[in-house]
Amino acid sequence: MRFLCVLAMFVAAACAVDFAPLMRATERIDGRYIIGIKPESRLEDFVSRFEALNLPARVEKKFEAVIKAVVVSLPERFVNTIRGLPGVEYVEEDGIFRSQVTWGLDRIDQVSLPLDNRYAVNGDGSGVNVYVIDTGMNPTHIDFGGRASAWYDAMGGDGVDCNGHGTHCGGTVGSNTYGVAKNCQVLGVRVLSCFGSGSTSNIVEGMDYVRTRGSKPAVVSMSLGGGASNSLDNAANNLYSAGFVVSVAAGNDNTNACNYSPARAANAITVGATDASDVRASFSNYGSCLDIFAPGVDITSTWHTSNYATNTISGTSMACPHVSGAAAVLLGNSPSMTPAAVTSSILNSASSNKVSNPGRSSPNKLLYLA
Repeated sequence: MRFLCVLAMFVAAACAVDFAPLMRATERIDGRYIIGIKPESRLEDFVSRFEALNLPARVEKKFEAVIKAVVVSLPERFVNTIRGLPGVEYVEEDGIFRSQVTWGLDRIDQVSLPLDNRYAVNGDGSGVNVYVIDTGMNPTHIDFGGRASAWYDAMGGDGVDCNGHGTHCGGTVGSNTYGVAKNCQVLGVRVLSCFGSGSTSNIVEGMDYVRTRGSKPAVVSMSLGGGASNSLDNAANNLYSAGFVVSVAAGNDNTNACNYSPARAANAITVGATDASDVRASFSNYGSCLDIFAPGVDITSTWHTSNYATNTISGTSMACPHVSGAAAVLLGNSPSMTPAAVTSSILNSASSNKVSNPGRSSPNKLLYLA
C-alpha cells in the first residue's frame, strides 16, 4: 500500500510538470525553435543540459545581449521535452518575416490587384549594367551594396548626386530593398544639375559616352525630358541600334507624349505612370508614343542626403526605372537578347486592360514581370 502511494505521488508530480509556453509562428520554419532562458538561469548551464539529453538535435545560435536564448534544430516530437526542462521561459517556433515591399515592386509581379505584399520574380539582373542618365548617383548608399557608381559627369564634376533624383531612380532600378533588379550594376551618368535641369548637349554627351565606353548587356534609363529634340531622339535610337535597351519617361504634363523628347523616340520604351489603384497618374503624359505604364505615384527609394536616406516621390521618372529594372532582369537571364527582343518581351508580357483612364491613343499595358 505504501508503495502504491509513493508511485501515485511520482505520477502526480510528473503530471504537474510546469511546461513553458509554446509560441506559434504565422509562417514557421519546420524543426527550428527559439528557446528563451529564464533571467536567473545561466545560458551555458541550459546548453549543457540540452546536449546531455542526446536528442537528434543541435544548438544553432546563442544570444545573451538583447535576449537570453538559444536557437535549436529539433524534431517537433521532442518540443514538449524541452518545454519541461528547468530554466526554460518559453519555446517559440522560428518563423519567416518579410520586408514590406514598396507597392510598385508588389504591383509589377502580379497581373491583377489586390496587392499581396510580396515581390518575387525570376532573376535579379546579375551581369547587367544599367546606365542611369540623370542627376548623378550616391554610390555609397548602403542599399546599393557596393553595386552603384558615379560613372560619368558631363558637367565636369565627380558624378555624385546633389539633387536626389538620379539616386532615387537608380534605387528603383537596382537597390537591395527598393530595386527591381537587385543584383545589377547601377552606373550614374550625371547630365543634370543640383537643380535637376541641364542642356540638350550635356544629355547627348552622356549618351555618347555610354555608347563609346559602356559595356553590354546594358540598359539605359532616362527619367528626363523636355520639348521635342531631333538630337535626343536620334541619340536614343542610335543607342538602341548599338545594342542598348533604352527606357524613358513619358513626361509629367498630362498631355501627348509625342510632343516630348526622348519620349517620342521610336526605339525607346516610353513609360507612363499609374497609382496604386491602377489609375493613370493625373500628371502622366499619354498617347501613341507611349509604350507601357508602370507604378509612378508615391514611390519610395534611395536618396542622396545620406547613405541611409530614402524619399517618396511621384512622376513618370519613377515609372521609367521600373521598366529599366525589368529589362535588366530579362538580360540577366538571357544576356544575348537584343534590344528588340527585350522590348517585345516586356510589351508582350504586360498586363492588358488594367489601367483606368489611360489617355487618348495610349496602349492599355501595365508592366508585369514574372
